[in-house]
Amino acid sequence: MRYMQFKCSKNSFLFALMFVSPFFTEAQTPSIIRVYDTTLTTYPFSQPDPVPNLTNLYPYFRYDGFTDHPVEKKWKIVELDNEFIKVYIIPQIGGKIWTAIDKKNGKPFIYNNDAVKFRDVAMRGPWTSGGVEINYGMFGHTPGVATPVNYVTRKNPDGSVSCILSLLDLLTGTRWSVEVRLPGDKAYFITKSVWHNGTGIYQPYYTWMNLAEKVRDSLEYVFPGTHHIFHNGKAYSWPYDEINHKNISIYDQNDFGGAKSYHILGTYDNYYGAFWQKEDFGMIHYAPQQEKIGKKIWIWGLSRSGMIWENILTDHSGQYTEIQSGRLYNQNAPASVFSPFKQFYFMPYNTDTWSEYWYPFQNTDSVTYADLNGVFNVKKFKGSDSVFISPVSYINDTLKIINESGTIIFEEGVKLKPLESFKQGIPLKNGEQIGKIFLAGSEVNLANSTDKVLDRPVEPDSDFNWESAYGLYIRGRYNAGTRHYEEAESFIDSSLEKEPYFMPALSLMSYLQYRRMNYDSAFYFARKALSIDTYDPASNYYYGMAALKLGKWYDALDGFEVAALTPQFRSAAYTELSKMYVMKRDYRKAFELAPESLVNNSKNITALQLRYLAAGLANKQDEQQQVKREILSLDPLNPFVRFENYWEKKTEDSKKEFIGLIRDELPRQTYLYLADWYMQVGLNDEAEAVLKVSPEKDDVIRYWLAYLHRNDPNTAEWLDSADRGDPAFNFPFRTESYTVMQWASGQTNSWKPEYYLALLNNYFGDKTKALQLLEAVAPQSHFAPLYVMMARLRNPSDTDNMLIDYTKAAELNKNDWRYKKYLTEFLLSQKEYQKALEEIGPYYKGNPENYIAGMLYTRCLIFNNEYLDAEKVMDKIHILPFEGATGGHRMYKQIKLMIALQLLERKKYSAALKKVAESREWPERLGEGKPYADMIDDTLQNNIEQLIKSTMQSKKLNIQQFNDYKNEISKI
Repeated sequence: MRYMQFKCSKNSFLFALMFVSPFFTEAQTPSIIRVYDTTLTTYPFSQPDPVPNLTNLYPYFRYDGFTDHPVEKKWKIVELDNEFIKVYIIPQIGGKIWTAIDKKNGKPFIYNNDAVKFRDVAMRGPWTSGGVEINYGMFGHTPGVATPVNYVTRKNPDGSVSCILSLLDLLTGTRWSVEVRLPGDKAYFITKSVWHNGTGIYQPYYTWMNLAEKVRDSLEYVFPGTHHIFHNGKAYSWPYDEINHKNISIYDQNDFGGAKSYHILGTYDNYYGAFWQKEDFGMIHYAPQQEKIGKKIWIWGLSRSGMIWENILTDHSGQYTEIQSGRLYNQNAPASVFSPFKQFYFMPYNTDTWSEYWYPFQNTDSVTYADLNGVFNVKKFKGSDSVFISPVSYINDTLKIINESGTIIFEEGVKLKPLESFKQGIPLKNGEQIGKIFLAGSEVNLANSTDKVLDRPVEPDSDFNWESAYGLYIRGRYNAGTRHYEEAESFIDSSLEKEPYFMPALSLMSYLQYRRMNYDSAFYFARKALSIDTYDPASNYYYGMAALKLGKWYDALDGFEVAALTPQFRSAAYTELSKMYVMKRDYRKAFELAPESLVNNSKNITALQLRYLAAGLANKQDEQQQVKREILSLDPLNPFVRFENYWEKKTEDSKKEFIGLIRDELPRQTYLYLADWYMQVGLNDEAEAVLKVSPEKDDVIRYWLAYLHRNDPNTAEWLDSADRGDPAFNFPFRTESYTVMQWASGQTNSWKPEYYLALLNNYFGDKTKALQLLEAVAPQSHFAPLYVMMARLRNPSDTDNMLIDYTKAAELNKNDWRYKKYLTEFLLSQKEYQKALEEIGPYYKGNPENYIAGMLYTRCLIFNNEYLDAEKVMDKIHILPFEGATGGHRMYKQIKLMIALQLLERKKYSAALKKVAESREWPERLGEGKPYADMIDDTLQNNIEQLIKSTMQSKKLNIQQFNDYKNEISKI
């Protein structure tokens, strides 16, 4: 087995930390942290797409360039090391915990990929397998999984060492921080998550930690539970699959169907893991049930359809599986809304925190129970049982075992060291059985194993009416929670048609209108709800939010103050009230109100920042320093605190300390995030200072700076700088940007402010206004993405203008293949097959390595009935697939069968039969592997084969059948 080798460079940072165990008096081996560069075989990604993404992925962009040609690339490694385990982290790849090693036996207990092999799997494209992948935001694999995150390392007073990772998620406006901590005296590492919704509105709630493990050596999934549910929320039995009659907790017994997603539930347990039976070795994930209820298994299909991904995603490390932990029961797909498992909101200004523990175990012959002392197992033999323990902590305690009637049958002192295997035989008399095991606070209950089986329903009640006002509201709420706002509004409209005064729908509509910047409408719906129930929490809150935007100061105060009466919105309402008083320069009042938001949301980082700000402005220095410590204990990479330090000192050192830790993929977004925060509370000088120190200034930042200088002589300088900037990859999405761009459009003749306003209008749901703005400025612009966006916003019936737009984009940027692709796809949609072929053909012939263009060229050849030429392309093309890809093989099958019919028509029967046989093949260079036989529909091939054979015998072709089959082939 090959493992990735991490070697410490000469410039490594090494900290030796002494730790004294609370249980043993002997000295422990110090913990160590190293930071260094190492070279890894890497298959890089490239080609970011400059065209605005009009899906709910906006404001992010995708990467489209992938390769099967590796390079040797340097990566930054953070290594945490103690006497028992090593943990490797790569901050530049989403902060992924790349692997962890059991030092006793030298084995990885987290899958160790020997190559950094980026493939098109994630929301934005690039993704690598292996390790522990961090996901926060809307759905997985989230936008930051393949790109750099912010990080800092530290040694802790307790002797542990930490690497803290952090990132701002643009889809939700939330910031996450994960501390990876390795204690000095444990054989586990800890991931402590802090996730804060710093916005004043609902956000999607999605967070999963995806852990990869190898599938060799008789893998068994150690997942207590009674059911598994799919993404659609449908429930099935676990671990025995009653449909396929297999124990699917054994990896090898999943040899049916395609890829598997099992979300396990049904018992109350705090652990899950993997056990390799042949090695008597495994891995455990531990987290209190209230912190992580989601437990998922992901398996690539065991046929070639899934196993093809082994070589796509690694060079030598073999196939992997994923075992994942989440805050919710399942990663729900749209159909899950009809099950009990729906989308959950991240409430305004909420902070969620939790901790997870990850460790290896060995020599236990399976798992009965696991906790933070380690793994316990009981194995029955004739006349006795054996108790196995694989500890992960130092233990010096009495092992006590009682039988089912409560009698002590074994009691003896034990002294164990982490990863030091323990086995004890327990003689039993006359059918006696072990009831409970006690050791160092662990209690293993064998007598009442059914006590932990839960009665939570896993099926929806069949009598519930999904077309009722409440049913439609639930569907609207689900869509809002996944950022499908148009669909959400449609369902809420339907709900209110059923019941015009249905309170939950009215308050949700107020939120939806607020999010669209339709503040009058938001105020209207909230006020309508309050006419029915003046104390409704959500309606009061969004009444206050809308009133504030409309300049109704006292209505805003009134709305927030009533919302603050309720636990649900107390924290958010007091946060908004504190912001209002900062805006009014009443810092003492702001200082007094901020703590109120912490009563039932004590880690509200926004409220703590407001309290810090108000304390400083009110000259309460001692309180300010105390709040600073609270913020940094929660969020060590918090940019607000470091900017405030720079703002106070204004030294080069404080400036470097501020900007030096902002090193993620899109650092300018952190500066805009912070500037926006200051602008919301009326502190424009601070907002300006934040943006000025940003090392990277794009158009959006320059326009913001021009706006902030709007009353100064040098505003023209910033405007001119923005006007001359590069608009590529500028995707504004903040509401404050709307104000900025509206102002800028009246100050300059440049087309760009209107272009950015169009992006914002589209993002906030006004596609008509967005298109009007683009049409108005298009004659001034020579920016190809503008024309593509304009085409995509048009009514599908406006084909003449869409053709003009796509053609113009292709003319403006002849060097980017995407614009030829967009034009070609549009021509195909208009059945202009020959023109489409003439557009993409020359490009592909000159760039045969571009498999995306090659697939499109092949489609054009098929539509032009040039099947022999299409076959030549398919015989040579090498497609790097994306997850769920099916296009390559479908075209291959279509081409082979159509050529078979052509040969049949020419009475070349043997050649025709050969083509039918070829159509049954699954060349893996087309990016797909062959599924199991029962998943393949060969009906059409069988019918055509029979037609050829019958024609050979009768010498007469059945024209009706021939045409029917030809028509079926065209639909493949």
